[in-house]
Amino acid sequence: MAATETTATATATTVGELAQHLLALLGQCPTSCRRIIVAVAGGPGSGKSHISQLVCQAVNSNSEERAVVVPMDGFHLARAHLLAMEDPEQALQRRGAPWTFDAEGFVAAVKRIRSDDTSKIVRVPAFDHAAGDPVPDAIAVRPQHRIVLVEGLYAHVSEEPWAQVGLALADELWWIQPADAKANYERLALRHVAAGLARDRERAEERIAKNDALNGAYAEKTRLAATRTILN
Repeated sequence: MAATETTATATATTVGELAQHLLALLGQCPTSCRRIIVAVAGGPGSGKSHISQLVCQAVNSNSEERAVVVPMDGFHLARAHLLAMEDPEQALQRRGAPWTFDAEGFVAAVKRIRSDDTSKIVRVPAFDHAAGDPVPDAIAVRPQHRIVLVEGLYAHVSEEPWAQVGLALADELWWIQPADAKANYERLALRHVAAGLARDRERAEERIAKNDALNGAYAEKTRLAATRTILN
């Protein structure tokens, strides 16, 4: 991880520059070297998933398919698992909190991706938003994928087991910071209603206050120093 932090605004130009930066890093590695891993994190609604996808697309548009995104969402515990907890109602309401993820599984997957043996396909789960549950082995990190953007709310957390990603596995840490907190709040509220997570604006705001705000505060409080901060 770089010693100094840089800050940029998420524009089309910046996305292109980030893609070129990753390709330059890749160019410094021999064909046989391990994959480059970038851990992308940010608060709820910050745009970490969107920016990760844009950078991935930009990398792949300039070359063969060398980049892939691995979202942390695939490591949500299944609803059946949450319903089996001591307080299933709270578990469902707090879905997205650190303890509702398979953190060990997430770290293990990133370790496999970082492995020196890049000849093997690494399969990781994805999250099916329609079904509301993870789908095992839905994403394939293939041998040609030399750049992997691992994105999620807790990708920079300094507490175990999450900390292994930022301290030992990722080459760079990119933090997505909302340029306008009010606009970010609006975006998050609208997203909850559109996704069916809240039936109206009032319920969306309640969800933000009782879940997203708590999770975001934890991620912010415990995060490691970022290599780059990207304003969005």
